[in-house]
Amino acid sequence: MGLNYAVMSEGYVPAYQISAIPFVTSSAVTTVSTISFPFVTRFFTVQNHSSTDLRVGFTELGVKGTNYFIVHSASDYTGEFKIDRLFVSSSTGASIPYSVIGGLTSIPTTNFHIVTGSDGYTGVG
Repeated sequence: MGLNYAVMSEGYVPAYQISAIPFVTSSAVTTVSTISFPFVTRFFTVQNHSSTDLRVGFTELGVKGTNYFIVHSASDYTGEFKIDRLFVSSSTGASIPYSVIGGLTSIPTTNFHIVTGSDGYTGVG
């Protein structure tokens, strides 16, 4: 009889039931910047510290194209999403200071399913 050990992947519920590991980064963006998390997130917050809108997306093509959302000037956005990376971009080409706060699970990003438009997911950049 074989043993079936649970693999910690995005569907591993206990990893989302405990307190998150903190992750914080701050920078300024003019083109596209990638924030790569060391573990899969439980939630994230993006803070826009400028008077210009900030584009945020889940893929680089999305934030360069039309699959992104806006964090308006001097505001923030919090989302409870399982992600391993986030993309930010200036909406005007001007330098925009921002911060990203992530609540991390203990799930390694190597065990996370990659979601891209090239894998047949529609609506994903």
